[in-house]
Amino acid sequence: MNIFHRGISFLHYLWRAKTIYYIHSPFVYTFYKTILSHQHIDNTKSLATIRKSLANDHTLLNIKDFGTGFNHQKTLSSLNSKVAIRPKYGQVLYELVTHFQPKNIIEIGTSIGISSSYLALGNPSAIKYCLEGSEAPLHFAKNLHHDLGLKSMKYKLGNFSEILPALLETLNYVDFVFFDGNHTKEATLEYFEWCVAKARPESIFVFDDIYWSKEMTDAWETIKADKRVVLTIDIYQLGLCFFKIDKLAKENFVLLY
Repeated sequence: MNIFHRGISFLHYLWRAKTIYYIHSPFVYTFYKTILSHQHIDNTKSLATIRKSLANDHTLLNIKDFGTGFNHQKTLSSLNSKVAIRPKYGQVLYELVTHFQPKNIIEIGTSIGISSSYLALGNPSAIKYCLEGSEAPLHFAKNLHHDLGLKSMKYKLGNFSEILPALLETLNYVDFVFFDGNHTKEATLEYFEWCVAKARPESIFVFDDIYWSKEMTDAWETIKADKRVVLTIDIYQLGLCFFKIDKLAKENFVLLY
């Protein structure tokens, strides 16, 4: 993570971000009112309780990071607070899935299972594919999902560059993809290309940490410019891609959140 880049990017984001009062697109106006309002926050209270219990859990987990090539250990409390998605953005994932009801969901970078829990709670009947590179966090994620009573969860362990294309070969289409693994430009664009080949008009792609580094921001700019992406929404932490919005020209929105 480049702290200087994130700081400058955040100021730039604040300067460009629009509130609901300046949105003229009906689709984006509805998105703002339904997805960013946290209208179903009571439905994720069980996960909030678990996250609170993890705040003081110093159990060490072994982490295999294919992105950096380093192996290290991190506590559950650290993974919960510094790696797992922040609650306000996790709620966005939940609201997105609740509203659009995708039939299948792929998460690239499951870690201890926090963000996949938000996604799964949004549509319990969807098939959720959780991809993770480290065995210990994925094992914890499985137990977390079990404790939350989440069903239709499928787990893939290994290098994303190997397990993602193998998974995509088995699917006719992808409805929802959450990109949260290997924050390099090359890997992000590679995963995007593989997934977009299976996208359909209703598909939604969500990219985490789009201002994590200059590389990630460059990757996001490339994705925004892609002709296959019709509309994008930037809420700083997350970048969202939509592929076919009826009667709308290609546009990129930055929303204050």
